[in-house]
Amino acid sequence: MTTTHKREKTGLHYEILVAEDSPTQAEHLARVLAQDPDCPARVRVAADGEAALRLAREMAPDLVISDIAMPCMDGYALCRALKDDPQLAAVPVLLLTRLTTLQDIVRSLDAGADGFLRKPYDADQLRDRVRRILQGRDAGDPARPLEVMADERRRIYELLVATHEDTLRLNADLARMVDSLALLGRIAGALNEAAGETDVARAAIDHLSRLPALAGAAISTTAPGGAVRVLAQRGDGPVPSACTCADGSGADDPAQLCLPLIAGTRQLGRLHARARHDTFGAEDRELLAGVAQQVALALERARLYTRAEALVVERTNALRSERNRLSAIVETAGTLVLMTDPEGRVVTFNRACEESLGWSAEQALGRRCWEVVRGAADPDVVRQMFVGLPSDPRPQRLQGEWLTPDGRTRSIVWTHTLLRREDGSVEFVLGTGIDVTELRGAEQRLHYASHYDAATGLPNRDLLRERLRRLKAQAKAQAGRRVLGFMLVRFGRMALIREALGPDAELALLQEAAARLREVGNQDVVASFAEGTFALALLRADAEELAASARRVLAVLGEPYTYQQDAFHLDPGIGIAIYPNDGVAYETLVRGAEAALRQAIDGTGQRYAFYRPELNRDANDRFKLENDLRRALERHEFELHYQPQIAVDGGSIVSAEALLRWHHPERGLVPPCAFIPLAEETGLIVGIGEWVLHQVCRQLQAWRRAGLPVVPVAVNLSAHQFNDRIMGTVRRVLDDFALEPGLLELELTESASMADADKSVALLAQLKGMGIRLAIDDFGTGYSNLNYLKRFPVDRLKLDRSFVHDLETDPDDLAIARAVIAMAHGLRLSVVAEGVETAGQLGLLADLGCDMVQGWLFSRAVPAEEFAQLLAAGRLPAAA
Repeated sequence: MTTTHKREKTGLHYEILVAEDSPTQAEHLARVLAQDPDCPARVRVAADGEAALRLAREMAPDLVISDIAMPCMDGYALCRALKDDPQLAAVPVLLLTRLTTLQDIVRSLDAGADGFLRKPYDADQLRDRVRRILQGRDAGDPARPLEVMADERRRIYELLVATHEDTLRLNADLARMVDSLALLGRIAGALNEAAGETDVARAAIDHLSRLPALAGAAISTTAPGGAVRVLAQRGDGPVPSACTCADGSGADDPAQLCLPLIAGTRQLGRLHARARHDTFGAEDRELLAGVAQQVALALERARLYTRAEALVVERTNALRSERNRLSAIVETAGTLVLMTDPEGRVVTFNRACEESLGWSAEQALGRRCWEVVRGAADPDVVRQMFVGLPSDPRPQRLQGEWLTPDGRTRSIVWTHTLLRREDGSVEFVLGTGIDVTELRGAEQRLHYASHYDAATGLPNRDLLRERLRRLKAQAKAQAGRRVLGFMLVRFGRMALIREALGPDAELALLQEAAARLREVGNQDVVASFAEGTFALALLRADAEELAASARRVLAVLGEPYTYQQDAFHLDPGIGIAIYPNDGVAYETLVRGAEAALRQAIDGTGQRYAFYRPELNRDANDRFKLENDLRRALERHEFELHYQPQIAVDGGSIVSAEALLRWHHPERGLVPPCAFIPLAEETGLIVGIGEWVLHQVCRQLQAWRRAGLPVVPVAVNLSAHQFNDRIMGTVRRVLDDFALEPGLLELELTESASMADADKSVALLAQLKGMGIRLAIDDFGTGYSNLNYLKRFPVDRLKLDRSFVHDLETDPDDLAIARAVIAMAHGLRLSVVAEGVETAGQLGLLADLGCDMVQGWLFSRAVPAEEFAQLLAAGRLPAAA
């Protein structure tokens, strides 16, 4: 052991030469020897005896370990050649073999072997034997040959040597028996070394051919189909395919012997033998029976070995293929993948990391990850995370801005987890990230587009509603001291200017008016209300101050405007409604201001007017319409029309939207924009909505019974319906008509879904759990809060028709559409564009990657009977 420690301290290694023709066994043997910490060794492998002898003469090894059965030169011949070489005679030789007979030990000793170990060997036993041989050699006392033999076999050997002369005389009497036993031993040894079925059969036949009583022999197996396959045949032997023993009839020729090869309970084949003379003697039959048993066991072992090697190759290839696939996924995925060791050194840095963080893989690998990933707000946030890893092993999320080497910032969401060894210790820290920099920019652009008018830059109606709600709270808190006025501003001559000079002149004048209004109302809420109409919301002490503010606005807006060197007057008018005197709800204030605005524009006086109840001359008409709406369901005046939704890439009908129509007995067809808001305001929409759900499911069932290829149908869901009762309603209608949930899609507007976002997430998750398809309708016209949207378990977004209408001419609408589609696909949502009316719009949407479209370019909304014909056809022409 002292010598071994000296080797370790000096850094020297023993040179060990392994001669083994099996690559698998050679690799295992080399790995066992190389992993011995007490005996450092460098192992070289030769595939046969001749190659081993050449290597030994080149490298002068400290030890040679050799298999016995090898092609070209076996282990015995290699050992003799080494011992006969004066330069290599002192090199210890350890023989490995499956042979265990005394004759094999004697042959090993005669060949000059210094050690002998039986296969399969124990790894610890092998390392111990090698250490003792090498240490003995270093100490000048090499192990003697008899050291390798067990005590019992050593005594047998000494007895045989002592009585050698007597044994020779006895062997003369038992020569035939000994020859037979030797033949069995040789066959057994050859079979032990044979790897495949054919090798087993050839080894057995080669040795059997030396039996004097045998004229010829063959070994055959039977394929699953019954065909006989000859593995080996030699001499004047029988023809296996003509053998009648396999069918149980036995052999009629006494000179022929057919023995089954049985391993356990399975017959693997047959040994066919023909006697040189008329028949086989009893001893020959017994010998052949023993050979048949050995051959059967060897064939079984060969089959297991072949299957095992094939399995090893298959598993190795599978692991290599899996590793290659995982490597390809990591490199090509858009997700950032960064892996470190427990000390934070980077070991994996994929292409997405290079693109987002600004480091190349060569620069990042080996560095501490906190040098590569640096927080913009806190550069040490990653280092601090690593300090807390042992005490908090749960997956954590780091979200924020991160610095690149060139000073840029990227918005990345990181999640990391610990990869552990079997003993629980941390092997790697895996971090995955999503670069949301572009999505953040898109979110900001969408927020602006959703809350501000593109033409004037003023807040739009949605933002106006929100700011008016805040002013209502202030007015309520200051009741009696402040009043809230809601003004609508419109220009009497704008229509004439548009007709005379065109839309460009109208837009330029409106932008100038918006700038003036922003300046004069810089302390108030100013917004774009509708085309050519502005709104103001302002807190004043009383109505007289509101009137004074209206006059100031009229004075500023009434000044001449210049367009292409011509001066114009726009004749502004203002209608004013007061909260809460003229109404509490937003819609009520709007109607009051609209009525007052009509009075101001139609009059010839001061061009502004306060709301008075008598100005609403259509109040009676609205009351009648509401009463008729309440009876429309029981009178069966409602009808559903269906508009197909078309796949952009194929032109086929993939779904449809159900749209409500009201056939009034006196007014005729009432448009949805005239009665849906009234139904929402009065609460009638709840009953109407349930009727729509039942009718859609009943129609789907009818189409299916008619043998039509049904598609999912989308139903618009009112904010009044989107509550805890919706689950029971949807489940009931699906059960009533025995429909799969996937055939029903519910569309919810942004405003309805964002009213109580946390509650919306819970309700949507329950609906999604039922299998219902979910969509956000009119996307981009409401809140467009991406922070909540990414939590909603929806399937698709519907791009509002307001962004599609001017898609071919308005670059802002095109940019919004591009951002919405990219963002939706980033959130794994599909996109449906509404209101597609031209081939140009369709082409642009296709280029942007939109998934589906609906609009009059393909089909208007049609009754159920006509839609059934469309379903039967399955497709629509390009411009239906």
